[in-house]
Amino acid sequence: MIATGQTSSRGEKHLIGKMSVRRRVGIGITALALAVGIATPAALGHRTSARANGPGDVNAGAQIFVHYFCADCHTMRAAGYDVSHGILGPNLDKLHAPYVVIKATVENGLPAALPLYPTQMVGFKNVLTAQQIADVSAYVYAGTHGLIKPPAKGTTTTG
Repeated sequence: MIATGQTSSRGEKHLIGKMSVRRRVGIGITALALAVGIATPAALGHRTSARANGPGDVNAGAQIFVHYFCADCHTMRAAGYDVSHGILGPNLDKLHAPYVVIKATVENGLPAALPLYPTQMVGFKNVLTAQQIADVSAYVYAGTHGLIKPPAKGTTTTG
């Protein structure tokens, strides 16, 4: 018999299951907050950029966005839905990060943010050159801040 104030093992298991989900959500949010916290000092230290979208070449960045699989994981309206409609990473149309935060993310990646994004974004600092990172960062910045118009239906920005 269960005394007042005690719970059955069935109730405890149910409670533990809920706590586990809450804990996983909390860890995911914490990981995302840490990533933003790490990127923020870099963003604040680079406010002297001559152009808002950074020193990169937006046209070259469009090619990199498609050929280095950015478009496979992310959605970005400026690239065209036929090209960029991935769901593994965040929808870039909903983010409006400063150029330096985008650049830091491309260079260093981000951990998974459970439960929304179960996969991590790898850093490309050992894959792309510094100029390529600047180019794709400028493209993503321009695309997420309305500086590039989405292509007409059935066309892409890469030609």
